[in-house]
Amino acid sequence: MMRQAGRYLPEYRATRLDKGGFLDMVHDPATAAEVTLQPIRRYGMDAAVIFCDILVPPAAMGIEVRFEEGVGPLLDPPVRDAAAINRLSDFDPDVATAFLGAAIERVRGELGDERAILGFCGAPFTVASYLIEGRSSRNFENTKALMLGSPELFDRLLERVVDVSIPYLAHQVRAGADALQIFDSWGGALDEVTYRARILPSLTRLVSAAKENGVPVIAYLNGCHHLLEALADSGADVVSIDWRVPPAEAIARIGDRVALQGNLDPCTLFAPPDVVREKARGVLDAFADQRGYIFNLGSGILPKTPLESVAALWETVLT
Repeated sequence: MMRQAGRYLPEYRATRLDKGGFLDMVHDPATAAEVTLQPIRRYGMDAAVIFCDILVPPAAMGIEVRFEEGVGPLLDPPVRDAAAINRLSDFDPDVATAFLGAAIERVRGELGDERAILGFCGAPFTVASYLIEGRSSRNFENTKALMLGSPELFDRLLERVVDVSIPYLAHQVRAGADALQIFDSWGGALDEVTYRARILPSLTRLVSAAKENGVPVIAYLNGCHHLLEALADSGADVVSIDWRVPPAEAIARIGDRVALQGNLDPCTLFAPPDVVREKARGVLDAFADQRGYIFNLGSGILPKTPLESVAALWETVLT
């Protein structure tokens, strides 16, 4: 479940109150492992999603990353010209992000081989957008201006993001990750022609390198309805779809090429438990004939989600 180790759990909130800010928790292997395991202990999902953030690599590249309550991530300085791109540093993930590998190892130590561990990173366009905008964005004005007005610079930035993401993912597999997910949170802001021409080559390079680690690779793109075929063309083993895509359509368009993951609307979990059970069964039934399927939400679980609805969801899925 996307963001399954997070703010909807009271034990997570208690840990955060005790341990400090979000990034403090990410950088402490014991705390990151603890919050990774909390939802597994409570609900028994089949896979533990390691507690981390897609902006860990930009921080390791020399960008100041902080999270401001009510605002979200802020990156400083924004990367909008050649000089800023040149200042980005390569990093050795075994050193700069050793905390992540240590957290995965701790989770493996508790889980044994009974459940999988999922590692992840941000997709090239999403990470580049954060670097350029300096924060979340609705319209990506600066990102699209650089992509259209200075295509060589934009492509250099994508290249830099992929260059550091490849060893970063390999680090997670060496530590014990059984599968890797690449999150393109913002790729849906682009039309298909632009995505294929400007973004897909970088995503394909990252997916190909990630698969060389010998583990399955999942590609997720929020707002992916018009980009399903492009995602399948990336070479990913699994395409994760958001809740806006009808399962039958995803199966018809790409279901013979990849496994599928998804796609219950996370807002469904604000309904009473009986409704959640009904909707979860509907998703499971819709994908029943798909060869290779992983149940998931169609986006991240929301902070105020009622625990009784989450319990109803997993009782339905796991039985």
